Amino acid sequence: MTGRPRPSSWWFVLGGGLLVAAAATGVALFVGTLGGFLAVDATVPVDGDPHRVEVGTDGDRLLWVEGPAPDCTVVDAETGTAIALDRVGASYRREVNGVERTGRARFDPGSGELEVTCTGAPGMASTEVEIGPTPRVGNLAGGIVATILVPLLLAGLGLAVLLAAGLVWSARATTRR
Repeated sequence: MTGRPRPSSWWFVLGGGLLVAAAATGVALFVGTLGGFLAVDATVPVDGDPHRVEVGTDGDRLLWVEGPAPDCTVVDAETGTAIALDRVGASYRREVNGVERTGRARFDPGSGELEVTCTGAPGMASTEVEIGPTPRVGNLAGGIVATILVPLLLAGLGLAVLLAAGLVWSARATTRR
């Protein structure tokens, strides 16, 4: 007497692979979502001297400072044109390695080749200014949703494949020859 064969072991490998893919995708999306918020294009000392830096041109940039904002001027080094520093329309705060910084001024990066001069008052907490991409709320919200939904979908599919393969495997007898 022969019964229907049990499912191939590849079904279990597929289910396990989907679970591993869910974990890896979750980590990658989490890092990618927060990476834009924590990215730093350049660091400029608050010493009153001009410093030449290169930043990305894929969107507005933000000056991140510790404590009160120093007086900074930004000049497009390629054209010699002063770049206007705009007020930030939201409250941006981040803490990296125990240092809390606040986004204080937003600006268009122009050519990406900048000359930045920052001057602070004596005793000022901020000894340097970081320049990085301005976080986009839409990208952050979309990234968070994707970070949750994509791994859930992959893990759900993986569990469904493992459950179905396990049930069919246990319900069917081995084939006799």
